[in-house]
Amino acid sequence: CQQKKAGNPDIITTDYEAPKPVAPISQDAMSDKMTVKWVDGRNYEIVVNRTPVDSLPMVTDEIGQRFIDNVIRVKVLREDGTKFFDRQFTKRAFLNWLDKEYKKSAVLEGIRFLKADTAGLEFVAWLNSPGAGDDEAIELRMTVNRNGEVNIQPHNENDREDLEMQESEE
Repeated sequence: CQQKKAGNPDIITTDYEAPKPVAPISQDAMSDKMTVKWVDGRNYEIVVNRTPVDSLPMVTDEIGQRFIDNVIRVKVLREDGTKFFDRQFTKRAFLNWLDKEYKKSAVLEGIRFLKADTAGLEFVAWLNSPGAGDDEAIELRMTVNRNGEVNIQPHNENDREDLEMQESEE
């Protein structure tokens, strides 16, 4: 007859069940609109819309959970309502700035207007793995110049502080 050692009665053990994937998860659709003074002091309306699109390649995390990526439309209208700029962005537009892992694991989370100056309209675009913290996001500066051309560059630390200050003022 074998005798089992008595365990510590203060320790409670439970069976651990790993999380299981559910239906694909998406971020909420969002829309942001603002008016800024730009060329010759004229007003321009900037509209940014984020829409989850399940026809884009999905991102899968380590447990197999799938996430729907986003399309972000940036539209800039002149004072008279005519379009100056209107383009839809997906993660594909930013692939040159992502490493191999982020190309597979990140979604396009957002694009946000920063400022208007003589160089153009500046935005910050950020991509992140779903569920990762904000400090893991890849941020890129996106400038739309007076000719409607887009330039994408790394986003430096000073600009990140400017964005955080703008967010805290709202």
